[in-house]
Amino acid sequence: MSTEIYYFSGTGNSLHVARELQRRMPGTRLTPIVSLLDVEPVKTSAEAVGFVFPQYASMAPKIFENFIKRLDLDSAKYVFAVATRGGTGCRAFGEIDKILEKRGRRLDSFFVITMPSGSAAILKDPEAQMTPEKIASLESEAQRRLDSIQRIIVDRETHREEDLSNVTPPPSFMVPFLPIINLLVPVLLPIGKLAESKFDFYADSKCNGCGLCETICLARKIELVDGKPVWPKGAACYGCFACFNYCPEQSIQIRSKWYLKSYTERNGRYHHPSITAHDIIEQKAGRPE
Repeated sequence: MSTEIYYFSGTGNSLHVARELQRRMPGTRLTPIVSLLDVEPVKTSAEAVGFVFPQYASMAPKIFENFIKRLDLDSAKYVFAVATRGGTGCRAFGEIDKILEKRGRRLDSFFVITMPSGSAAILKDPEAQMTPEKIASLESEAQRRLDSIQRIIVDRETHREEDLSNVTPPPSFMVPFLPIINLLVPVLLPIGKLAESKFDFYADSKCNGCGLCETICLARKIELVDGKPVWPKGAACYGCFACFNYCPEQSIQIRSKWYLKSYTERNGRYHHPSITAHDIIEQKAGRPE
């Protein structure tokens, strides 16, 4: 049975997972969502169709949800999804089901894989920062999880077990308020999605004008002005952090806002060690400028 996996990846975690599934299921085709943004409808001839994406604020990225709305699944007999997350509970699959149910479909199986967070550099908490030991431990667990996922997909089993647990413990000051916060989650998440593309990036004095950020930007919205990157006001952003995490000088920072205190100037960066900047850029191949 033919299989096609559509993926979106900025830090490299989701691309790594897609490649690992392809390795376990020879003949599987990988298709980057970014290459199909100007295609409508998107048609597939695969009998099994999968999605691999990073979760943002417990939800699927807006670019991913918009893609699913344009995807023709008439040929698919089995549909699955894998979300990579940094630490928060995953609520993305319910939203995906809502989109699919309008066409009489739903996910046959879905899975969550915990990976090193590409946005941990924003946080003050040193426990949230990535270390080689944490990265190795999470990779080992991900490989074990992928073996199980591969078996379920190949056997076309139904697997719809939500994972709403928080891998990263909340700050101690929030613990007394967790019952109230949990009740408000359904209301707060849609609001949180509004901030998905509102990060205020800038390049500090370490920038050497190499231009990688302009090239790697999946939204093609970064401009070089006098040899320095500029993020135009109002320009589309996918919130993927590719420019931020792949900058060789770690010169790209995020300004603090009233709703987000940023600590990027003192923290390191993370992208999956097996995924190069070229791999991320290749997602745009075939898409018109």
